[in-house]
Amino acid sequence: MNIFKRILGKRKKNISQINFNNEEWVQFKLSGDIRDNISRLCHIMNQPSDLKSREFSLAGGSRKAATLFISTVANEDMIQEHILKPLIMESTAAIGKGRISFEEIKDSMISADKVKVVYTFDEIVMGIMSGETLLTIQGYDKGLLIDTKGYQGRTVGEPATEPSVKGPQEAFVEILRINIGLIRRRLLDPNLCIEMYKMGRRAKADYIIVYIKGIANGSLVDEIKNRLSKLDVDGQATTAQMVRMIVDRPNSIFPLIQVTERPDKVVSALSEGRVAILMNGNPEAVIAPTTFPILMQSSDDYYENWIVASVIRMARLVGVFITALLPALYISVTAFHPDMIPLNLVLSITDSRTGVPFPAFVEALLMVFTLELLQEAGIRLPRIVGQTVSIVGGLVIGQAAVQAGIVSPIMVIVISITAVSSFTVPDYSLGLALRIARIPFIMLAVTLGIFGVAMGMIAGLIYIASLKSFGLCYLEPISTLYPADWKDSLLRAPMRSMRKRPEEMQPEDPIRMSTGKGGQENE
Repeated sequence: MNIFKRILGKRKKNISQINFNNEEWVQFKLSGDIRDNISRLCHIMNQPSDLKSREFSLAGGSRKAATLFISTVANEDMIQEHILKPLIMESTAAIGKGRISFEEIKDSMISADKVKVVYTFDEIVMGIMSGETLLTIQGYDKGLLIDTKGYQGRTVGEPATEPSVKGPQEAFVEILRINIGLIRRRLLDPNLCIEMYKMGRRAKADYIIVYIKGIANGSLVDEIKNRLSKLDVDGQATTAQMVRMIVDRPNSIFPLIQVTERPDKVVSALSEGRVAILMNGNPEAVIAPTTFPILMQSSDDYYENWIVASVIRMARLVGVFITALLPALYISVTAFHPDMIPLNLVLSITDSRTGVPFPAFVEALLMVFTLELLQEAGIRLPRIVGQTVSIVGGLVIGQAAVQAGIVSPIMVIVISITAVSSFTVPDYSLGLALRIARIPFIMLAVTLGIFGVAMGMIAGLIYIASLKSFGLCYLEPISTLYPADWKDSLLRAPMRSMRKRPEEMQPEDPIRMSTGKGGQENE
């Protein structure tokens, strides 16, 4: 007995020295003593207040058993109905026939959906922290991990950052299981592949890679898996943070991935041959690869007539240029090239700037900075008062600045049109990049006039064309000879004419729609 105590004491001392992310956990295994197992596991997990254990006797009192679970992530009703009740009350008949075995307990007495035999502490601790329940039985140096996850989260609601007039009004939530269901409900394809992995040395967060086998290019899927497997992070990163660390140009302000909270958009991307990544605890999905034309598309485009959708897309493209270039063009024309505009307009601008103490570029910087403050305030404030503060604040500050003679009325108009145009960009990250791009263009306009703006546009176009998203050129299909893909880029052709999937994705199955008989699209 003394020898056993010394060995047990030494074992506990070693366990107390183990860190959470230490591979030595694999060396420690369950023993046949349930109290020893529970004691060591509680010690490893630092005795959290929500860690609960229950020791009980199997029916007839012939054998002791114990459960261990975390009450905040496990479903206690499920534990009671599917583990404790069968083992305590419904196993009398089985025990009366003779000695009960471990396999009989696993196969006949536990009615939970998922039961796994475990031996080492590493898989036990990770399972308990994920919401599973450990069942350890006296006399057996192995245990059972039973799936009893019971996360509490918000219900499926409407998209907050990607609203649409028509179409589905469902958005992803923080629970990965529910998000998978939202995708499966829309895509009843047995070739839908959902592969689960873990991320983070400490957090061990679950994330999935979703694609359609037979459509997605195998080399693309393998490349994404390879890049993600090389990530070595300590804690849990969000889905977007995780994928932005593996893109081709991590420091680019332009988004090289598409972040969405809409399940219908994910399903549409999967049908084109792209890959989606979702993580537990994040109410968003990342779609890769992506291009500039894809980021300019909206879900509403596919619920309208193709002519209407094409006009709206062109309006968005005009909004992109206005967002990035309008303040710079105004400064360059008024300061360097007034002869390029009609005389009456020149006189009107000159009259409106009478008494303004700052040059045009200082006015522009002040108004752009004020605009950014109002937009950030509108986001951070409670939703009930956020829009009111941003609208009223813009009107009051703009009117007061004009009356005080700090800025000219026409500058307020220019910045207001710029702000409205920025809201036409469907992708939030792309809109942020365009807002940042205003400042370099303003500086070029101040120094070189319209020539500087033109050179900036050329340099920006060259830079954007050099970007790649997992090997896909950022301006495809505009920059490549894929005429068939142009049907759904800057414009939207009739649906019946888009019979093939985008060639830029190099899908294994290029046919999207059969070439059956029928008239033109009737939308």
